[in-house]
Amino acid sequence: MVIYIDVLLFVNAIVNYAILMTAEKLLKRDIRLYRMILGSVIGALFSLTIFIQPDSRILLCALKLLTSLIITLIVFGWRSRREFFRSFLCNVTVSVIYCGAYILFYQLFKPPNMVIVNDVLYLQVNPLWLTALTAVIYIIVLIIYKLFSERIKSTVVHLNFTLHKKTYSCIGKVDTGCNLKEPFSSASVIIVDAAVYDTKTEEHFRIIPYSTINGSSYLNAVKADTVHIDKKRISEPIYIATGNINNADYQAIINSEIIR
Repeated sequence: MVIYIDVLLFVNAIVNYAILMTAEKLLKRDIRLYRMILGSVIGALFSLTIFIQPDSRILLCALKLLTSLIITLIVFGWRSRREFFRSFLCNVTVSVIYCGAYILFYQLFKPPNMVIVNDVLYLQVNPLWLTALTAVIYIIVLIIYKLFSERIKSTVVHLNFTLHKKTYSCIGKVDTGCNLKEPFSSASVIIVDAAVYDTKTEEHFRIIPYSTINGSSYLNAVKADTVHIDKKRISEPIYIATGNINNADYQAIINSEIIR
């Protein structure tokens, strides 16, 4: 088969964009479009390894690892070592799923205009068909993930809240043991790390008493203008309190009643 470089790059740019978009959903991240496009282009450039001799396994593995690390850094950024490894592992896992799906499609239907060399896909086909096939895989992956996540009751969410027309974002953990309420209105309270937002800057705040096994104390809290959890707006009033979370995986503790 004659391989056209422009078709090769286009096909793999589309596939890589779908992979990154899937990883973005699984990681519950909100990635800027230019980062996604840049990551897709770099992934497409890796497809040029289709011209490397298949017996050069060490070189191919090194290039795959380096490309995956670069794409993860560009698209998902660096928050911490643990968060970067999590993003990298998710990106690689999704890539393997897509690659396996295309190989299965190839084995089942043996399309004469499709070839997979060095785990790189080349498909000389109408772009609409390619987009449709990629979209089907994307939807299937998300459906499987949603069914799986519903069963394990994932508690990590993406939190956005607005105070004084300024928006703050962080990763939050839904905690069934957290039932803090503002005592006068009975509104739910979200505790955020002081590094995200510090209520000490507020002139007017509410006192939120709480008790733990170590004793009783209180938090300062202010009413949020808006709150979004996983991009879904919370209609009920929410108070934001400041605490010391000290956890690399999340920066907020969310009352579980908010998302019921």
